[in-house]
Amino acid sequence: MSSPDDKTNFTLLLKTIRNALDRKGERDGRRYLLTIAAGADRYYLDGTEMDQAQKVLDFVQLMTYDMRGGFQTLTGHHTNIYTGTGDLFRISVDASVRMFVRAGVPREKIVIGAAFYSRMWKGVPDVRNGLYQMAAGAGGYGPDYTALAAEYIGKNGYARYWDDEAKAPYLFDGSSFISYDDEESIGHKGEYVRQNGLAGLMFWEYGCDRTHRLLDSIHRALNQAGEGKPE
Repeated sequence: MSSPDDKTNFTLLLKTIRNALDRKGERDGRRYLLTIAAGADRYYLDGTEMDQAQKVLDFVQLMTYDMRGGFQTLTGHHTNIYTGTGDLFRISVDASVRMFVRAGVPREKIVIGAAFYSRMWKGVPDVRNGLYQMAAGAGGYGPDYTALAAEYIGKNGYARYWDDEAKAPYLFDGSSFISYDDEESIGHKGEYVRQNGLAGLMFWEYGCDRTHRLLDSIHRALNQAGEGKPE
C-alpha cells in the first residue's frame, strides 16, 4: 500500500543511496553515478519530489515509450516526440520533458528514451491508415525491431507510414497497427536532445535489435556537428 509519506521517503532513499555511493567512491578513488528511470507522465511527478530528488541524481531517464498501448484501445504512437492532431492522449517526449523541467529537473540531467520494440493493435478500422482509430482491444506488445526489419516493415502486407507531426513511423496492413521507433525517428530524437540541451538518449532494450541499426542511429544522431540551444 502507498502512503502520503512515500513522496518524501523516496527522496530520502535517494539521498541515502547517494551518501553510500559517495563514501564508497572516496575509498575507491572514483565517483559513482546515481540515476533513475522515471515514468514519463504527470502521475510520476505527482508521486515524487523531483525538485529535491534531482539534487542527488546525475541523470533522470524518462521512459518515453509505452506512452500508448496497454490500457488504450485508441491506436497511436507509443514513443512519439510530439503530439499529433487527433491524438486524445497528450503525452509525448516533448510534453514529458517540459513537465519535468517545470518540476525543477535541469535539462542537462534529462535523458529521453527510444524503443527497440513495438506496440500493436489488432482489429483496427481501415481509416486514415489505422492512425487514431478505435481498435478491437488494447494495444499489446508487438514485435521487436529485429522481427520488424525481417518480417514487417514493407513486408507481408504491412506498409510503413510517417507522421511528420509526431515525428514517428507506424505500420498498417488494413487491420493491424504497429507503433515503433526506427532510424528516422531516432534521428529526430537525437536532434531534439541537442537542440534542447538534454543529457542524452537511452533505450529499451539492447537485445531487441540484433540488426544494430537503431544503436548506430543513436550514435549518429548524438554526434552530428553543431549544437542547439534550449528554448
